[in-house]
Amino acid sequence: MAVTLPSHCKTGHGVEVPLALLKHDPHTEPGSLNKSDRAMKAPPAHHTDLAHGGRPDAVRTSSPIVAAHRRTSPYQHVAGLGRHHNKIAPLIGLERELLLGMTRDAQLLSARQAALLRWALALGRMVLIQTPEGHDVDVSGPLEPFREWLTDNLQRAIQPEAHAIDGAALRSMCPAVAARVQAARDLLLTHFVQDFGAAHLDAELMHKELVLVLGGGGGSGFVHLATFGLVEELGLTPRLIVGSSMGSLLGLFRAMRIDYDHEATLLAVPRSFDLTSVLSTFTGNTRFGFPGLFHMQLLRAASNILTHLFGSPRVPRFSELPIRFEAVSTGVRTGFAGSEIQRQVLQSAQPSMSPFALRRRMQLFIDIARQLAANPQLLRQIVFGYEEGTWDFATVEAVGFSCSVPGLLHYDVFHDDPHTVSTLEAIAERHQLWRLTDGGVVNNVPSRVAWESVMRGSIGSRNAFILAGDAFAPTGSNFLFTPIQQITRPAVLANRRFSDFHKTFKSTPNPINLTPGYAKLQRVVAKAIDEYAPDRDYLKLAMSSLPPFGEWSR
Repeated sequence: MAVTLPSHCKTGHGVEVPLALLKHDPHTEPGSLNKSDRAMKAPPAHHTDLAHGGRPDAVRTSSPIVAAHRRTSPYQHVAGLGRHHNKIAPLIGLERELLLGMTRDAQLLSARQAALLRWALALGRMVLIQTPEGHDVDVSGPLEPFREWLTDNLQRAIQPEAHAIDGAALRSMCPAVAARVQAARDLLLTHFVQDFGAAHLDAELMHKELVLVLGGGGGSGFVHLATFGLVEELGLTPRLIVGSSMGSLLGLFRAMRIDYDHEATLLAVPRSFDLTSVLSTFTGNTRFGFPGLFHMQLLRAASNILTHLFGSPRVPRFSELPIRFEAVSTGVRTGFAGSEIQRQVLQSAQPSMSPFALRRRMQLFIDIARQLAANPQLLRQIVFGYEEGTWDFATVEAVGFSCSVPGLLHYDVFHDDPHTVSTLEAIAERHQLWRLTDGGVVNNVPSRVAWESVMRGSIGSRNAFILAGDAFAPTGSNFLFTPIQQITRPAVLANRRFSDFHKTFKSTPNPINLTPGYAKLQRVVAKAIDEYAPDRDYLKLAMSSLPPFGEWSR
């Protein structure tokens, strides 16, 4: 499919495109998201893989623009992220539906037409780009007319809510799309001639980086191991992993090394989760963690898994991980009825395992969760790995707070490591916190955290594919947790629009089962992998690199 381009766009051909529609608003200056944040430290050429004795190990990544993981914490603030996402959200949905349509119907578009439309969508979604020198440039202003035109025209042919695509309409608009893409690209290269060239811009657009979002759900979260296996099978490596609750624990283990040994992980997890050694009765002492019936000694379990997988029990810091990792926790602000909660927990912390005692404990957990949900003004989302001061924080300590369950599982720091204690004290003072607890309370599937992290430059490239896994959606195996799901569900649904693909698992194990044997874990993972069967072709296509620019006209 050969297409021609507008002469007045200085392309030397003849399709008519009004320049007014492509003109950059002079009031929108480059870097207007936050001019002071345009200068960012460029990443070095390698990072450290703890699994190989701390030796530099290049990241397996598709994009030369982000061939290394940023070794500095991206504390820079980028203003207006919510506003910018609102502008590109329709294109995210249109791209998803287009790719799904292409997997359903191989004859929907020719290879050249498909390449053109994918290029157009990638260009339309651009907000920021990191220059070769490591500076951030805001390109949203010059691209605004193109983005609006593309959205309006694609919506005439693609209806995501109805899963309907008018193939004839799509094919007929391709010449106009080609002209607009050429003109918009030319405009960027002219406007930002001092910042980047064509090769750099095209490299950013041609390759998507994979980001994994792993939701909480107790034992249900073991289905995330299936995601790791599938991603490895597709030849992909995540550049960023964001986890909440159980998702943060499993995400940490995946972030420990670039390559992934699926079988070794399935063997290591059951060996390390011995509840008799990990849990002890709550004594009433709290320092930073929300009270719970049982105290978690997560460091012991984590050290066991690290030893089985990597041969060393050493717990890494966020800055030492070869794959970027962030863990979501909930900060409960001062003003919450903490003393009353602690009294209720101590009353229920009895050794009895009778049905009455178990029901009482579960009811306490539900009551506390409802109290927290009823006071959102007293809750703050704390993202370890991004929150100021946590870049050099011990990952397992952060995961412990993220995995704790208010009123049920208590995690705390009772040692006196100066860096750990001072960091937690600073967080508490900065946000006026009383205690830290389960990340699932505020954000059980934190896709927005992942999207904002990418936009802040945590992995260099802003061209990312966010794959989110929800292990705690209402199913027959977890109906007893319906009251908790009713609390967490609104945030899960609100976060869905920030992911490119949101996987809701249906065959999840019981959330209470934190110690599955090897055979059980194999069955859990096998079922979850089977659930991915209808999605495999879509994910493979979505993560495939685009052909060189202009391939559609050759």
